[in-house]
Amino acid sequence: MAEGRITVWVQRFPDRKALVLQWHDPESGRRRSRSAQTADPREAEQKARDLEYELSHGTYQEPSKLDWQAFREAFEDEYLPGVRERTREKYGTVLDVFEQIVQPTKLRAITERTISLFLKGMRERKVSSKKIGLAPMTQKNYLIALKAALGWAAGQKFLPAVPTFPEVKVPKKKPQPIPQADFDKLIAVAPDDRWRAYLLCGWWCGLRLSEALRLRWEKSPDRPWVDLEQNRIVLPAEFAKSAEDQWAPLHPVLREAIAKLPRDDDDVFPFRSRNSDKPLSRAGVTNRVLLLAKKAGVPLSMHRLRKGFGCRVAKKLGKGNAPVLHRLMRHSSMQITMDYYASVDDALHDAIADL
Repeated sequence: MAEGRITVWVQRFPDRKALVLQWHDPESGRRRSRSAQTADPREAEQKARDLEYELSHGTYQEPSKLDWQAFREAFEDEYLPGVRERTREKYGTVLDVFEQIVQPTKLRAITERTISLFLKGMRERKVSSKKIGLAPMTQKNYLIALKAALGWAAGQKFLPAVPTFPEVKVPKKKPQPIPQADFDKLIAVAPDDRWRAYLLCGWWCGLRLSEALRLRWEKSPDRPWVDLEQNRIVLPAEFAKSAEDQWAPLHPVLREAIAKLPRDDDDVFPFRSRNSDKPLSRAGVTNRVLLLAKKAGVPLSMHRLRKGFGCRVAKKLGKGNAPVLHRLMRHSSMQITMDYYASVDDALHDAIADL
């Protein structure tokens, strides 16, 4: 046997489904064990050889016993400062929802079973005792973000490996126009002028939820801000999803609604939690809009208002002005923009009428 060589063998126990890897600690001489996480003898033997190599070459690290809160603090202190504010905000929302549904304690306790329960919880999520499940696309995006966070943990050796994540099938629906009557019902249940103006940001400007939520009165290098002189909303590159400077024109209705709001805060929409009086998070705003929509009896969200804006503009402009719609919607690709014409194109009806 080569000097420093540690032998690992596979053991089967009647009361366990998975096989067990065992070896003798060279310092204490005590027998050590670790689950092979498989009942397949061939797979277990391969894992034994891999572990044997790590132990013999000094690269083996014990699985971390880090608790969830300590991991989150490390992730937020070390990883998130290097990403854009909107990305930090998204991770914060995902981890908040994960904690609400799963209530994790130890990082290493997160397994495929945990992820499955998280997905189930997102489908059945309740807000103020009302069942408002997250949309499939939101479920998919939340899983992607959580997987990235756990991937960072594995890279830091806090986790032995990232659990396998389930695939969420998202229906490939084309953007659909929103009836004016539905939006009128939603506006009618808005509690005050600020919430009405906020909803108008999606309806008349196509702003994303966080773009409207972070809107400021004064010029800012890293936040969207209202430029009433130029009649536009400016989105700096540090904040914009495209990572480049952008702007969106103010519709007269939206401009009037914003202009009459009180300027008693740096933010145009300083929404606060009704329970803690702290600034309302992105998830909190999402839930509040969904509850308003449920109260109004309409299937709307801030994201749907943005899509409805795109459909109305697409119908007005026609396909010859796709670049204009592309600029207004600030899409990452022209193909996404072209999807908005599919729901308003009368070509199929014309073809039937001409038969």
